[in-house]
Amino acid sequence: MYSGSDSLDDLDDRVRDIAGLITHLATAAAFADRTLRRGRDPEAEITRLMVTQLTHTTGALGHALADLGAAVAHAGVLHQLAASPRSAQRTTSMEATRAQLHARIDSTRGRLNKAGARLHQAADRLTATPTTPRSPRASTTAPMPVSLPRSAASRTR
Repeated sequence: MYSGSDSLDDLDDRVRDIAGLITHLATAAAFADRTLRRGRDPEAEITRLMVTQLTHTTGALGHALADLGAAVAHAGVLHQLAASPRSAQRTTSMEATRAQLHARIDSTRGRLNKAGARLHQAADRLTATPTTPRSPRASTTAPMPVSLPRSAASRTR
């Protein structure tokens, strides 16, 4: 029987990870924006681009977090269905809900991968500029890899 507890624990960890990344990137963008010199020199331009990339990535992470929130809701439905009497309708409902949960997890994973790739490409462009001084701030803003359970909903106890 599907208990949901393992899946909810895994999802809880991933929600916390993504929320932490959102906080980290938003803080880094705000800090960079506060230190931005209002000019057109190369360093100011790089800082503006960095702030833009950080804020876009934060937005993408917010969408990933919303998908993950929906996955948590589906895991809750599965938890409730597991407690209901066995029937063909219950089995069908569990399969459909499990498919929706997997779709949300896959969507979250896809959004995270795209956001990470865009941020990585932007960082490569920024660091490839010959006039770009190497900034310690730039290296601390890349998101940490987040692995989501491929089949968290299919665990059984």
